[in-house]
Amino acid sequence: MCLAVIACAPTAAGRAPGPAAVPVAEPAPRAALAPAAQALVEAGRKEGGLSLVWGEGSVGGSDSQQGLAAGFARYYGLSLPVSFTPGPSMSNIVQRLLQEYQAGRPATTDVVLGYGNHIAALAQAGALERVDWQDWAPAIQDSALIAGGGVAVPIQSSVIGITYNSARLRPDEVPHSLQDLLKPQYKGRIAGQNAAAGFDQLSMPDLWGEQRVRDYMAQFADQVAGVLRCNEKQRLASGEFDVFALDCSHGDTLKLKQAGAPLDFMVASDAPLLKPIYMAVPKNAVHPAAAKLWINYLLTREAQDTIYAATRMDNLHVPGSHTAADVERLQAGVTRFYEGDLEFFLQNDEARFEPLRADLIRLLKKS
Repeated sequence: MCLAVIACAPTAAGRAPGPAAVPVAEPAPRAALAPAAQALVEAGRKEGGLSLVWGEGSVGGSDSQQGLAAGFARYYGLSLPVSFTPGPSMSNIVQRLLQEYQAGRPATTDVVLGYGNHIAALAQAGALERVDWQDWAPAIQDSALIAGGGVAVPIQSSVIGITYNSARLRPDEVPHSLQDLLKPQYKGRIAGQNAAAGFDQLSMPDLWGEQRVRDYMAQFADQVAGVLRCNEKQRLASGEFDVFALDCSHGDTLKLKQAGAPLDFMVASDAPLLKPIYMAVPKNAVHPAAAKLWINYLLTREAQDTIYAATRMDNLHVPGSHTAADVERLQAGVTRFYEGDLEFFLQNDEARFEPLRADLIRLLKKS
């Protein structure tokens, strides 16, 4: 499925069947841009489009793209067809991008979306463009918004933890730690996360260490009744499972709870993990100028508000962040969060975690 979003005017957006839609009159920009940014706008105009591919459950999926594309057009005074195609998991899209880069083929997506481990794999392969964001990007001047020496920008802040069905668990039954999930009362009621997210970070010596992680997973797998992707929490709300761990994002749970689903989220006291979600530009992107402009726009307060409304997550380092308050509340009773950011995976060599992840996933899937 491919959704093409055309920003039509400063206050309206139209939807067309494909990225080849007829462009409309250029909207007026909100404010004058610096020469370097304006040069990118002109380059983006010549490129003639922007193609985005990531999972439907990320950044609001199809539902948020129309509003973001309209804001993108207003911000730059640029009418540009923005096509969004829901794609596979972050891990699968990274593998595809690596293959395309190594084969010298155009990238599937102009902007890659992923956690630190996904971005690290591409950065270590030399597949990402290093951008001097502070030279031109008005929304990306804070060094906290620049990762890997400029190869990526954190778009959202995600807390990893335990999601549970609040209609099926009494308050005194809610698990507060990963160790709690080994209790007999949870056997057969738990869904594991299909990529074993978070356990790679826990394997570091200053946290659990690899042997403790392996020992834990051998026991945890016996408690698990199935595995889910992080965007499949409706199966938890329906009562198919009572607990989901480790959930790679608090945002979906809080969004579903806000909509009336019987779900809630708990930080595991023995695994208090926070992971940023990044965007980056592949070196072989078809529309690299437009991709950079898109990433800068997504760090504006306007775009962050749109993303938060769609996903209940923004970047806690952007002034006015709503997630900052959510994180403060979730952190109650936890001394500190351990951040699995891009630097963590670059410094610890992302490739070293692959054998561990593969073993953990095999245990979870009982294959």
